[in-house]
Amino acid sequence: MADVLCLGEILVDWVSTEVGAELDQAATFTKAAGGAPANTAVGLARQGVKTGFIGRVSDDEFGRWLKSVLEKDGIDTSLTVSDAEAQTRMAYVVTTKSGDRKLAEFTKVACADVRLHEKDLDSKHFAAAKVLHFGSISLIGSPAREATEKAVQLARENNMVVSYDPNVRLGLWPSAQACKDAILSTLKWADIVKINEDELEFLTGSRQTEKADALRKAHDVPVLIITLDSRGAYVTNKEGGKVVPGFQVKLVEATGAGDGFNSGVINGLLPLISNDDLLKKASGKRRQLIESIELNNLCQIIARANAIGAITCTRAGAIPALPTTDEIDSFLAEMTANTPA
Repeated sequence: MADVLCLGEILVDWVSTEVGAELDQAATFTKAAGGAPANTAVGLARQGVKTGFIGRVSDDEFGRWLKSVLEKDGIDTSLTVSDAEAQTRMAYVVTTKSGDRKLAEFTKVACADVRLHEKDLDSKHFAAAKVLHFGSISLIGSPAREATEKAVQLARENNMVVSYDPNVRLGLWPSAQACKDAILSTLKWADIVKINEDELEFLTGSRQTEKADALRKAHDVPVLIITLDSRGAYVTNKEGGKVVPGFQVKLVEATGAGDGFNSGVINGLLPLISNDDLLKKASGKRRQLIESIELNNLCQIIARANAIGAITCTRAGAIPALPTTDEIDSFLAEMTANTPA
């Protein structure tokens, strides 16, 4: 059984190979597996974490390929349902003149991920796991929204830590306001929330860290993290807030960096939430344990997560770019060696 369950979408990214061409002009594309929860699952698996993926894929060639991508990294797909009545969701990505990439469009009709159903959930997997990770795309429509809420309920019943990455994709929502309302109403479900600066501004109207502190308190989130690109990340909990510096690397593209970051945070927390002595001090409650983690300890975990995000930015693609434990260790050793005393 898996220690971490990642719930949500897995899809096909079609990435334009023509720098600076918008979608209507781009003619050639490369294929890659994507979807934020799936990326996080692979990031965890490559760090040696037993991981399972909860979602639906189409029972077509694309869907079977996506499932095989997960299985190649040893991810448990017994909760990944093949749906003969759905199609595989496609995302179309263009490459900007600066070399970065941006999502230009999604397919939206009869996509497999939105058809996730409560009946797809198996309570025995939740009883064995320690963390549930999900995003906001599974909250857009029924029956996936109800399935996601049921998964959070099962996680709570089984003393799991809940990790949430809202991962705003406005092109998939009926309106920006619908997206904002859905995210704000579900922040309370989570023990750990990660958003980026753009998402902080979208939710609060400001990019200032004081707004992150207020957002955390207003929605009773034990740990809120704001990723700051190459500047690192800002973390806030009941002790206060702190910026954890990032790493300067040569950017190839940032696709999947936030998902890799999530995998680093979750992996860093696993030894703590699995420690019987620490759990005893927290009355056996993992949420209470998350609430009690000292800010400096969180910063150590986030420093390693920053490294994972940085490494991912030095390679093309999301899943192909996610590093192994050995690669993370080597990167950190090199960064330490090159840091002036």
